[in-house]
Amino acid sequence: MFACIHVPDSRAGASVHASLLDCASAFSPRVEDTAPGTVVLDIEGLQHLFGSTAELAQHLKDYVSALEISIHLGIAANPDAAVCAARGWPGTTILERGTEATRLKELHIALLPLEPETYETLQRWGIRTFGALAKLPAKELASRLGRQSIHLHRLARGCAVRPLIPRKESLQFVEALELDDALVTLEPLTFILNRLCEVLFLRLRSRGLAALELHLTLQRERPHAPFILPLRLPVPARNPRVITRLFMLSLDAHPPGAAVTAIRLEATPSKPRVVQNGLFVPLSPEPEKLELTLARIAAVVGKDNVGSPELHDTHARNRFELQHFGENRQDAKVAKSKERIAIPLGDLGVLAVLPVPNSGALRLFRPPLEATVRMLEGVPAWIAFSGMHGEIAAASGPWRSAGEWWNSGLAWTREEWDIAVSNSLLRIYRTNEKNRWYAEGIYD
Repeated sequence: MFACIHVPDSRAGASVHASLLDCASAFSPRVEDTAPGTVVLDIEGLQHLFGSTAELAQHLKDYVSALEISIHLGIAANPDAAVCAARGWPGTTILERGTEATRLKELHIALLPLEPETYETLQRWGIRTFGALAKLPAKELASRLGRQSIHLHRLARGCAVRPLIPRKESLQFVEALELDDALVTLEPLTFILNRLCEVLFLRLRSRGLAALELHLTLQRERPHAPFILPLRLPVPARNPRVITRLFMLSLDAHPPGAAVTAIRLEATPSKPRVVQNGLFVPLSPEPEKLELTLARIAAVVGKDNVGSPELHDTHARNRFELQHFGENRQDAKVAKSKERIAIPLGDLGVLAVLPVPNSGALRLFRPPLEATVRMLEGVPAWIAFSGMHGEIAAASGPWRSAGEWWNSGLAWTREEWDIAVSNSLLRIYRTNEKNRWYAEGIYD
């Protein structure tokens, strides 16, 4: 048995033809690329998976419905009869074996692959339907119209037999659309891009794949150079709506700068991410939704201010850079010394907890709090900062550092002290460039 999926709208069929092939491949490994908007698949034996032929036809229609196009479905014992049934009648048509000639006799001969001269000849003879053509003697028909007419005669009777020609698999996932009218705003682009993402991810899902990297190319009126927007994901994604939103956030931050005339979306396929959750471990956020949240934050604070901090291989304070999640990064190599490393957590007054040798945990003030310190014989004796003030009961230090001393000379740039004030143990430091004091953190 063979099934034919046909799109009656020739323009829509050409635009979603690759998606039709992928949808058919999700059901059968033997799929024929018959014509633009027409796909034939071998469904022999699929009844064991999907039930009766009618139930299988309904599964096919439900799956293709994601393309949001009108389709005709024909099922018959040979590929050509299935194609004729799909092109001839709307909805679902099932031709039982042996009934092809009776069912097809009312169809018009325009559905057959006729040459213009042959079609005109049949019209002059008064042949309008499959049934009228099937009644003609095959030998006399061949003597007048040639050997090709024998194949047409078999098609009209629904008994043409030929092997299915399987298509060659293509791992290129591209969806493109040329616009009749140029788009000057981003709002209508959202709907078009969402449509392209839906079709593209349907093709990926039909093969059990996901998208790891995507490239959006926008053809512009002026300048003529295309606007290319890449999207690299930390994990393979399968949700098209999230991808649409990520692209639109990027376009809001970096608009194309001109009217858009064509859109092309290409995906790099990858195996989907498989995660086994523990029974007693709380679920972590979905990577796709986390990526969308980070993109929204980046739209507010800037793309360069969102990511995973990676420390530089140096003793200098606060030397780090933000790497996008999912990028290949070398593990930061931090020298084991008495130098403390400040992990950046932003400038909203958040505290960072760091282990300190031979002590408890140092909670850093982010940013450091400016302080007033009085010295007595080279040792801090009194301090005031952020509502706290008092005599310094004990002070330990100084510890001087310069960070990258091999680049900045021999001058020390920072002087640190540990002090005890009002039953609290603090870390303070002085910068030698400006000779100003700061409270860096408090020990637990």
